[in-house]
Amino acid sequence: MTGFTSFLLEQGIETELPIGLNDALGLLEEVVPSFTHHGRGYLLAAVSRGQLGSRWELAVKVTDPATNDPIDDQPVGFVHVARVSPDTTDLVIPPRTPEGGIDFGHFDSEGEFFGAFIFQMINALVDRHLMELPGVMPRFS
Repeated sequence: MTGFTSFLLEQGIETELPIGLNDALGLLEEVVPSFTHHGRGYLLAAVSRGQLGSRWELAVKVTDPATNDPIDDQPVGFVHVARVSPDTTDLVIPPRTPEGGIDFGHFDSEGEFFGAFIFQMINALVDRHLMELPGVMPRFS
């Protein structure tokens, strides 16, 4: 794991997207299934703490690409999206902490899969001109 990956896992990210909540959820539904790392895929699963229409909390799970089934019930991390205004959505990838519901002794104990997920999410947002960065993030396949 790189130092920058560790930084992202410890600090998380937060960005305001210039799209509505439904569009942000649609974007996640579109791009996340295309993310891969070491022959595995990803899916987002709703967490019951969300508030329909204003806030969603989603668990990031690693999948077997042959079946699209989660490899494990434990998430490797979380994504939160919240409505700021009709045309603005806050996207948060919270820091990865044991207090945040992650079992570090379980699958992905070093955060490798979640780090790869974060990089791919950032790249997807940059590619769609929803986020600007001064440089390019690593690409995964």
